[in-house]
Amino acid sequence: MPTGASVSETDRVLRRIEEQTKGDPLIQSAFTLAGGYVKGLTTYEVANEGEVDIQLVPKAARGISTEEYVARLRKIVGRIQPPGGKVMVKQMPIKGIHGMRASDIIVQVRGQDMETLADLSSRTARMINESGQFQNVFVSMDLSKPEYQVKVDRIKAAELGVSVADVASSLRSLITGAVATRYRDAGNYYDIRLLVQEKQIGTRKDVENLVLIGSQGDVLRLRDIATVVSATGPVEIIRENQVKQITVEADITSGDLAGAVKELQSALSGLERPAGYVFNFGGRAEMMADMKDTVLTVFAFALFFSFIVLTVQFNSLKLPGLILGGVPVSLAGVVFLLYFVGLPLGATVIIGILVVVAATVNDGVLLLTYAGDLQEQRDLPSHQAVVDAAKIRLRPRVMTSVTTMIGFLPLALNLEEGGDMLQPMAVAAFGGMGMEMLVALFLMPCMYVFTARNQSKI
Repeated sequence: MPTGASVSETDRVLRRIEEQTKGDPLIQSAFTLAGGYVKGLTTYEVANEGEVDIQLVPKAARGISTEEYVARLRKIVGRIQPPGGKVMVKQMPIKGIHGMRASDIIVQVRGQDMETLADLSSRTARMINESGQFQNVFVSMDLSKPEYQVKVDRIKAAELGVSVADVASSLRSLITGAVATRYRDAGNYYDIRLLVQEKQIGTRKDVENLVLIGSQGDVLRLRDIATVVSATGPVEIIRENQVKQITVEADITSGDLAGAVKELQSALSGLERPAGYVFNFGGRAEMMADMKDTVLTVFAFALFFSFIVLTVQFNSLKLPGLILGGVPVSLAGVVFLLYFVGLPLGATVIIGILVVVAATVNDGVLLLTYAGDLQEQRDLPSHQAVVDAAKIRLRPRVMTSVTTMIGFLPLALNLEEGGDMLQPMAVAAFGGMGMEMLVALFLMPCMYVFTARNQSKI
């Protein structure tokens, strides 16, 4: 709700949301918090904020996913938008996992002047809304908090022997209080804070009449050296690395998050802004980009160390090259099945990729080693030796791959609660193992014959 809204007004809007969701058979329980919000293990008291937490029935008892229910609830709650307020429907994040509370995209507008930051953040939010690809657009900075601002006349203050720091320190002690001493009771200490009574500083005139002490011990009023004006300001000022910033958060409606972020970055790059003000991108879009880099790094290291071990084992570069040459083809099954199912590239996909790489290397070693032994022992040509080896390896290869894929099948189908996070891993492993069987039984023999013929020609 707008700044200044009472708890009762916030509660009134929350009750309207409760009425819209009452009697829904898909809701197991609901909890409403008016006048605050929960972040981590702390509950913050904010009169103009509230939330309704909904626990759905178990997944087996409903025919729609949580994402589908959120989309349906968003249409219902969209009709309850209060004047000046904003109601957003979001899926609860997984607690205890870093970054899971982040929105799909977070634009960090950084600079020094708050008014300039507020203008840039509002233009950024307007640009995100106009793109039509995002929803739940939220600006972290609220500049509507009413306040009194004290503008000190430095010349008068200097003539009366009062510095601006003295004025700030005195006002802070008078209004927010100063700890004079501590009271001890049963081993516990309590601060004793001295401050002006709240009823004595209810108006601007009361603030102007606050008493200050000059450097020579002279008593003067705040109005003698400063002007108190009514204004609005931020509720809080957020800094990162000592630089002020305002964040603009949004969730994607549908489609490709990476593509939408790239378009937004291109649009913001053309946004006119003063020197020293920059845009940084975060949220799940940044996590996905980092995850992509992590996957590539893990894949590169896995191939590198596998190549080193195989080279030392075979004392040759040909067989390790043949074996690892089938890994990218096996991973094509990972990409294809993830794309076909519509799952994003998550952190758990790395585990599925490592399973596929290990299976490809293992099967390649067994197949080509056995083919080499047949070629030496029976004096067979390379193509006949590898065909015989592939025939013998067919049954154990199918048995091990199929049983492994069956083991991943329950997670891939996401049949029970808690499988959403592990589903990408299972789907990646399932697709990669299916492609790996074809690679081990068809591609590697062809590559083995091809290299053997070229080597004999040389």
